[in-house]
Amino acid sequence: MPDRGKKAGPKAREPWIIRTYAGFGDARQANERFLANLKQGQRGLSIAFDLPTQNGYDPDAPVARGEVGEAGVSICHWNDMERLFEGIPLQSINTSMTINATAPFILALYLVVAEKHGVPWTELRGTTQNDLLKEFVARGTSIFHPELSFRLSTELIRFTVERVPNWNPINCCGYHYMESGAGPAEEIGYAFGNALLILDAIRPKLDAAAFKQTVRRISFFINSGIELVPEICKIRAYFKLWRELCSTEYGVDNVAFRAGCQVRSLTLTEPQPEVNIIRIAYEALPVVISADARVNALQLPGFREALALPDQSEQTLSLRTQQVLMHETGLAGYGDIFEGSKVIEKLTAETAARAREIAIRLREAGYSRAISIVSGELTRQLAERYRKVESGEIVQIGVNAFTGEVGLTPPPKENTDHAADALKEKERIESIKKWRAARDQTAVSKAREALERAAANNNNDRGLVEATIELARAGGTVGEWTDSLVRVSRGRYTPPILETSVSVGALKVPVAGSTRKIRIALGKAGLDGHINAIKLLAHACMQAGMEVVLAGFKQTPEQMVATALEEDVDVLAISSLAGAHMSIARETIDLLKSRGASDVSLVMGGIIPDADRKALLGLGVKAVFTPKDSNLGEIVGRIITIAGREK
Repeated sequence: MPDRGKKAGPKAREPWIIRTYAGFGDARQANERFLANLKQGQRGLSIAFDLPTQNGYDPDAPVARGEVGEAGVSICHWNDMERLFEGIPLQSINTSMTINATAPFILALYLVVAEKHGVPWTELRGTTQNDLLKEFVARGTSIFHPELSFRLSTELIRFTVERVPNWNPINCCGYHYMESGAGPAEEIGYAFGNALLILDAIRPKLDAAAFKQTVRRISFFINSGIELVPEICKIRAYFKLWRELCSTEYGVDNVAFRAGCQVRSLTLTEPQPEVNIIRIAYEALPVVISADARVNALQLPGFREALALPDQSEQTLSLRTQQVLMHETGLAGYGDIFEGSKVIEKLTAETAARAREIAIRLREAGYSRAISIVSGELTRQLAERYRKVESGEIVQIGVNAFTGEVGLTPPPKENTDHAADALKEKERIESIKKWRAARDQTAVSKAREALERAAANNNNDRGLVEATIELARAGGTVGEWTDSLVRVSRGRYTPPILETSVSVGALKVPVAGSTRKIRIALGKAGLDGHINAIKLLAHACMQAGMEVVLAGFKQTPEQMVATALEEDVDVLAISSLAGAHMSIARETIDLLKSRGASDVSLVMGGIIPDADRKALLGLGVKAVFTPKDSNLGEIVGRIITIAGREK
């Protein structure tokens, strides 16, 4: 019999927590999906919140129109949270919440529900993502200025370590950096740099024992890509370097590197989506294959992610992929199978050394400066990755090699019942209005006043979280919590995103004429904050000789049309990834017509089904770009043609 090495311990049958990332509609609908997934063998919950919730808006906020419950579950108050977990015992489930800017309030709702069901906070297990650095530079659901964001994040960490000791108060996220173009060392370095900045800020405010416990509660959310050997070395470098940093920088030894993981969505293609099933399985391997460098929890996306949100069958397939890895491959029965490998150990050491340099550089720069540094570097790294795909240096099956459809699976069911979506949103809006009318308004008002006082008092290191919990108990909503903090801070904040020195490589497009440069306004409609496509298109348009105006991010059609008129643009290009493209297009076209600007050409891009693409063109949108349109040069060429033809 072969030598199977070290056993993985008493939990060998389930060496990591199997999760899926799920949440849609209202709390009732999401609860049904959670219960179905748990019956299929899922062992932990990873909650996707809709974009209004992530951005601190209630469903009846005008900017939330078309996005309520679309890309996650809509949660506003404690009764929503209670309904979300109906039939799921809080004391025995491990709950991960992908929430950042509104993390203090969402966790407060969870704590209040636990109180109402008699579950001590000390028995709760799970994670709030609570990482704002990556929101500023990659994901885009930041709300407050860096100073207040940093304060909210660190206060939540301190409170949780003291009062909810089995909860992970932050996931320092390397994941989103890799999705935005970072390599293995950069992913680790940015994540660890953020962790060091947070721990440095918290350290002076705690005694030695409390700080030691805080160091041990820091967790991470990482990425796993398709390049097997570098990714195996990356996860090993994560484990190795974190232990070293905790020991050398803080004198805390034997710290476990605790992390959840999702595999890399950037590699999942719209062409030949069936191939994504293979990619996802391979990408899951590096983070579970070795017992000494294995994540605590893993979630896998749907294979048609570039086409639409995953349905129940895709989520079940993601679960089955993990279950095959866990139960059929036998990998859980082996120890560190790469120990002593010269190739693995050399690349691991090199990755860790480079990551350490990056982390220390960010730490020395400080939080606000780190935002600017990482943002610029990610833009350059993303552009370089794009250049390599365009040149064929990076091979993507179905995109730049072995093209043509596979045809094994039918396309995802397209949601053409937009009237039903509008009705569901209307019901959600009516629900929040009834909730506000039925609660104790005096209690809510007093709680909001206390929250605003705590936010205004920078010397009160503990008041914000306690005041947040009191507002949650009183029946306050996520929109009211956010509005209160915005009122006493400097308003909502949008970080700069363009690095003007970036080049996306040689573009095979005609250069815009010199007699009158084409002017294009680029913007993100709705509340989705993913900005990679906008970054690349902005730089490509500039390289082609166009004048680029940023219409803004998380904008309403009214705001973008106003920018288009003020800047006298030829083309308004709108990106929408959250499913609200039809309502955005209708409103934008109506506004352009009503203001005598029908000569402004509207183009749109995003995750847009074919049926909606045809409908958009029928409305008057001049071009619709989806992930199938992966050639930037062709996209820019079409925009130049449209602009010239319409003049």
